[in-house]
Amino acid sequence: MVTPVSAQRRPRPFQDLREYLSAVKAMGQLKVVERFGERNTLSFLVIGADGRFSRIAEAVDALVYHEKPTVLAPYSCYWSGLPMNGRFETYVSSHRGFVAVPTNDGLTLTVGGWPMAEFANNKHDLDGNFRRTLETSPAFAERLRHAKQETRLVGIPTPNFFRKPYGPGWVLVGDAGYVKDPITAQGISDAFHDAVRCEFALHEVLRGALAFDDAMAEYTATRDEDVFPMFELTWQIATLEPPPAELQQILAACYGNQPAMDAFVRMNAGSLSPRAFFAPEHIGPIMAGASVRQHPVPDAPVVGH
Repeated sequence: MVTPVSAQRRPRPFQDLREYLSAVKAMGQLKVVERFGERNTLSFLVIGADGRFSRIAEAVDALVYHEKPTVLAPYSCYWSGLPMNGRFETYVSSHRGFVAVPTNDGLTLTVGGWPMAEFANNKHDLDGNFRRTLETSPAFAERLRHAKQETRLVGIPTPNFFRKPYGPGWVLVGDAGYVKDPITAQGISDAFHDAVRCEFALHEVLRGALAFDDAMAEYTATRDEDVFPMFELTWQIATLEPPPAELQQILAACYGNQPAMDAFVRMNAGSLSPRAFFAPEHIGPIMAGASVRQHPVPDAPVVGH
């Protein structure tokens, strides 16, 4: 998205950033050099919605903060002949985890992985290690025996960090401004929420209600407040380490309590914030109810619909 500078009227957005070669700061603006053609465009604003490897962010040297190490090496592939009966299944064991998801054309997506500390050793036999991960569940291994792998194994370890998402002439949206491990699968929904927040902030700027820096500072603060709790929880899950003792107690209290288990699933799906789930007024009744139940808590697998 590029907005031309006009001294006669308020900036008017138009599409013009399809293929760029590079972006550099120039006089408080971004100068966009197009890959095809000789024309340079001076813009009022460039929105970098170009992912975790954002060239906009690189060009402006956007500040990185809340950075955490990469802890998970995830991989995925598709299978035929692996019926799921409409179920989304999650399996967790010691330093291993995977999910199986029904998709279109009769194919099933499997996503699994191991700690990043094992990356160097396991990369020499990715297919074998991935299959052995899926076979940590004997029942799933039996179903897998009759399936056919239809795509090659692909995967990429993901860093975890925030970028300051604005500066003179530029704004970052989605993964360009905030990246976390994909284990909670919320990147796309986060990007949509981010785009809406950015749209409202820029609307305030374009109608003259707020200065650019003030609107973008509010946009950044709101984004960080909204996503930071899930950022922290996602990283904890991605370590594939046992949960902290307090979280284990909460999970044990949730087991057998259908509304509590539903709320936990909604939190992992992104429709309920961790702040709301872990709020004392929500967790208190769950913990109190657990004291009158005596349900054993299974180690693995955990299977969800």
